[in-house]
Amino acid sequence: MNLQGEHRLLYELLRDFHSFNREECAKLRAEGYSSLSDLVNWKYKEIRSLLENLSNRPSTRGGQQFGDRKIKGLQALSWILTDRSRRGLSFDLDLYRQEASEYTSFAEIDSEKIDKDEAADKPEKVKYANWNKWEESVYIYLDSIISKNGAPLSYVIRKNLDEGVEWESLDRKT
Repeated sequence: MNLQGEHRLLYELLRDFHSFNREECAKLRAEGYSSLSDLVNWKYKEIRSLLENLSNRPSTRGGQQFGDRKIKGLQALSWILTDRSRRGLSFDLDLYRQEASEYTSFAEIDSEKIDKDEAADKPEKVKYANWNKWEESVYIYLDSIISKNGAPLSYVIRKNLDEGVEWESLDRKT
C-alpha cells in the first residue's frame, strides 16, 4: 500500500504492533478508518459493535474476522488518541507502545462509567469524612456534562501529568 503520514503510521501500528493482517487493515480503511485522526472520538462500544458485526458476516457479504485482542488494541489506540487530542497533546508513539496494556485498561474503565445520556446527580457539599466518595461523585458529575467540543468536563481534573509536563506550560497554552 502506498500510504503517507497518519495513514502510514496507523497501518504500521496495526500491522506491526497489534498484528492485524492486510485484509483487516483494508477492511478498516473501507469502513472509513484509515488514519490516526479517524480514530479520535471513536467510542469504545462503537468499535466493538462494528468489528463484531464484520466478524459475524460471511466473507461473501464483506465480512472480516477480528479477534478480541485486536478489538481491544483498537479500542486502546482510539482511547489514547482521543485523550491526547482533548488535552491538546500530540500522539506519542513510543509512549503508546510502552503503555498499551495500560491504555486498554483505561479504555475499558471509561466505557463502564455511566451513560452520557443519563444526568448524574449534583454532588452534596463536601464532608471531610466522606472525601473519597465525594471526590468520585464530583468526577462522575463532571463526566456526565459535555462541553461544546464534545469533551466531558471531567477532563479539567488532571491527577497525573505526562512526564516532563509542568502546570505552568499548560497554563500558557490556554
